[in-house]
Amino acid sequence: MRYVAMLLIGCLLSSCATITHGSNEVVSVESSPSGASATIRCAGNISVSGTTPARLTIPRKADGCNVNIEMSGMKTQNVQIERGFTGTYWLNFVPTLGLPIYVLSEGIIFSTGSAPVGWLIIGLAGAAGFVVDRVTGAIYDHDPHVINVTLQPQQ
Repeated sequence: MRYVAMLLIGCLLSSCATITHGSNEVVSVESSPSGASATIRCAGNISVSGTTPARLTIPRKADGCNVNIEMSGMKTQNVQIERGFTGTYWLNFVPTLGLPIYVLSEGIIFSTGSAPVGWLIIGLAGAAGFVVDRVTGAIYDHDPHVINVTLQPQQ
């Protein structure tokens, strides 16, 4: 029973970014005046469009993204979106600490008993969180994720 409880705790604490963020991110694009065409283009032929005010969804893995906002009779605005790491990804370190505790406890602290195995399970669940978050792209966050531009008339 103790193993099951520790495994569940490890699974809940691992893959933090995937659980809380998912693999996609919404970028809000607003313009004054509204009704402009907004397009996000990223490396890897990723492209999504909408009309402002727009909520455009891109994969968190997307890199090299630019937002193009255009309207007839107005100057086109371009905004670059930077990809960075989300803070939630680093929470995977918490259960991963079970691995060194397991190594230390196997021969030093607990020479017998089931406690070391529990630490091993928690540690492996945390390590799995790093892999899952990386594969799903949940480790990334884009900035800015809210874009608000004022379009100027063409001369």
